[in-house]
Amino acid sequence: MSRVSKVLLMVAVVALVGAGAAIAQTTTTQTLEGTVVHVYGNSLVVKMADGTIKEFNPPEGTTFNVDGVQVPVSQLKPGTKLSATVTTTQVPRVVVTEDVRKGVVLERVGKTVIVRNAAGEVKKFTNVSDDVKFVVEGEEKSIFDLKPGMNVTAYIVSESTEYVSETDVQRMGTAPAAPVAPAKPAPAPVKVQAPAPAPAPAVLPSTASQLPLVGLAGLALLVLGLGLGIIRRF
Repeated sequence: MSRVSKVLLMVAVVALVGAGAAIAQTTTTQTLEGTVVHVYGNSLVVKMADGTIKEFNPPEGTTFNVDGVQVPVSQLKPGTKLSATVTTTQVPRVVVTEDVRKGVVLERVGKTVIVRNAAGEVKKFTNVSDDVKFVVEGEEKSIFDLKPGMNVTAYIVSESTEYVSETDVQRMGTAPAAPVAPAKPAPAPVKVQAPAPAPAPAVLPSTASQLPLVGLAGLALLVLGLGLGIIRRF
């Protein structure tokens, strides 16, 4: 029996869930922190907590919870502190596939079968799994029903496990502090000028005395007495 076509049909994709699952899902959490340096369009340049500069291009519609308000990327301000908690869950999936192979039976012994495929190649298969289904002229047969000369179609079911990543991102931010306005200078104290003191009265020098005044008064009386005498003579 030879392989003619490879993986023709995906039969099912089944999630492994439940307490009895042989393969368990794994979850990892990563926290990223940084400060916005520049924003252009839907892209961010961020200075990370370790000092490195990184550029991020989040999906359209991404918002950050900045102080309780959902803010789109394009409206983030330089200086905004951002943090993102990324939770990644690896979920196992069992992929069941079915291959179809055709050939002519040449010989079969127990669970070993020799076939010639459409290309004329002779193939030998041993210990054929019970999961392989054989169809001969539209009827399903087991490997023990196969005989030389039969045109057989084999349906081989196989399973493989793949992991699907499910990512959840919690984005938070803190707006930059508002600039502090410079303090206004205190008004200059009003200077009140005291009224100018009244000029002091003139004071005679300490060397002056009232004797000249007395002499002057005596002279005036003398002149007055002479005047009266002259008047009497006439």
